[in-house]
Amino acid sequence: MSTEAATSADTLLGSSTTLRRTSPEVPRKSRLNSSSNLGLLSLALHSALIALHLTLIGIWAGSVEHRLVFSLDHQKTVSFLITAIATTFGTIYSALLVFATQTLWMRRSLQVDQTLTAIHDHAAAWTGIGSAMLRIWHQKTVAASLTGSLAVFLYLGNILVLHISTPALFSLQTFNLTRPLLVKTQGLPSYNFSSTDNETAETYSGLFGFVSGSLYYLPSVLGNTRNLGLNGSTLYDVLDLNSSSGNVTVHATGFNITCRYLESSPNSLSHVPGSTEWSDDSGQFFVSSTQPGVITVPSIEDININITFYSTTSIIDSQNNHPPEVNLSPPMNNTILPVSSLQLFQCSQSLVNQTAVVDAQSRMLLSVEPQIYKKTSTWLPTNSSITIPNTTTGNLFIDWWAAWYKSSPPSALPRDGDPEGVNFVSVADMYIIQKLNLHPANISDAPRTVMLHDLENTMGEIVAGMFWTLGNILPTSGPLLRNISNDPWTPTQIGASMTPPTFLRGNAIATEIQTRVRLDLSIIAIATGLAASIVLALLSLPSVILNKTVGQKEIPINGTGMLHAIWLYRNNPKLDMELEQVEHPTERNLRQAGMVRVKWAEGGLRRRKSCESF
Repeated sequence: MSTEAATSADTLLGSSTTLRRTSPEVPRKSRLNSSSNLGLLSLALHSALIALHLTLIGIWAGSVEHRLVFSLDHQKTVSFLITAIATTFGTIYSALLVFATQTLWMRRSLQVDQTLTAIHDHAAAWTGIGSAMLRIWHQKTVAASLTGSLAVFLYLGNILVLHISTPALFSLQTFNLTRPLLVKTQGLPSYNFSSTDNETAETYSGLFGFVSGSLYYLPSVLGNTRNLGLNGSTLYDVLDLNSSSGNVTVHATGFNITCRYLESSPNSLSHVPGSTEWSDDSGQFFVSSTQPGVITVPSIEDININITFYSTTSIIDSQNNHPPEVNLSPPMNNTILPVSSLQLFQCSQSLVNQTAVVDAQSRMLLSVEPQIYKKTSTWLPTNSSITIPNTTTGNLFIDWWAAWYKSSPPSALPRDGDPEGVNFVSVADMYIIQKLNLHPANISDAPRTVMLHDLENTMGEIVAGMFWTLGNILPTSGPLLRNISNDPWTPTQIGASMTPPTFLRGNAIATEIQTRVRLDLSIIAIATGLAASIVLALLSLPSVILNKTVGQKEIPINGTGMLHAIWLYRNNPKLDMELEQVEHPTERNLRQAGMVRVKWAEGGLRRRKSCESF
């Protein structure tokens, strides 16, 4: 470069320098320029962070956050929003913490009597956690600020912990929300007799035909454990289809059958000439020729609320007592074995209120109380002074159980053992015979006696199954139907327009379970964040409390960039004389050269080769 050019450049640089020095400065006033205000901000931010985590612990302990419930359909959207909000809040809050603490830290660093290398390490450490780790590493060559660099590293490290723990504070938890649900139920079958046009014989004939046609399905119902609403001798209310789950308590009705012998029964029955029947002297009681091991209903009997049976098998009670026997004159000479006597008894029905527990979804019975299954029973006469349970229920359809029982269609089992005969036991009688094993494959294995309580339990099952069948199965136009007089009924006589029985409606309280999503706090994330917040507050205290020594001039500097470094260098002219010239600017050489003690606030320097830990 020529002398003229150099002179021109120096003149231009001097002119610009003069211009800069003479240019008026208009400082912008900012509250953040005050270390006191900045210190208060830092203290407030750190304190609020600790208080926030303590509040979250209280919320977690009381499960208050669980009150925020969302639909399962919105789970993905809500999860994204919660994570985004928590992350955004944590990032902005952490940035404010770092800004306030870094600014106060650097201002204090400039006002403390320490080496220039230590100041350099502090400024470089605040650029990031990686740089802070590097500053700590460099202390092994020139130990200038091990404590200070380590403190900055810990502060930025806990800021990183907050970046991890804050989004992890909240999550969505799937749970089952329960609420009571009113569910309709169907109970006992009932028939609205007042809905018929007129109470004529034809009307009741149609009803009896309906019953007989429906009870053709009784054999397939009895003994089937999958009939919804039927369990043994109990009919339990059936829940309507519903969205609930768990167990539901419903009303149930037990059909208790009590049998007593006829105290006024005739001593003997005589054969009616020219027939296969035996009758008493009055001609009001008839029994047909019957083989051994049969319990059935007499051929002719008035319709009432009780049923009279006769048995060609001896029935004894729990004390081995048996009722008086009626002799047959002459004995029934059927195709298997002659029958010389039989037992007459009458059975009545009483209803037992029960409480059943059913599964809400399958609607099947789980348990029922009280149990009505009998283990003992005692023969008593029909006019016994012991009170018989009330047999009337107010439900006429149920009270007429005897009529429906005797309307049972015939089975394929001949009454007297003659396969060519036309006198068959009913499907209800057939179930008694099968259940009590009265007709085994080998006649020699037939039981000689039957326990009274077994008979009563079996009849309870028949009556419960009978009412279930009448309520659930309509008659078809299949086989011819028979009434108690064995006169054939055609399907048209059933009464196509006959209104079938309906079920009494009721209510049950079920529990509806809905899958929902609720807000959930992580105690691990809260505890981690609280620990990090306390460490951050402790690390920030020196820069807040010891920021300015009394009587010192505050340096209004807010950064550690190159412009700030140039400004500090130009406002401390003695630094040019104190710093050694470094020919090779390696990290080690520069750090070694910077081991001079400075105190920027005083505008002077002191040369001393030593290390100051911050």
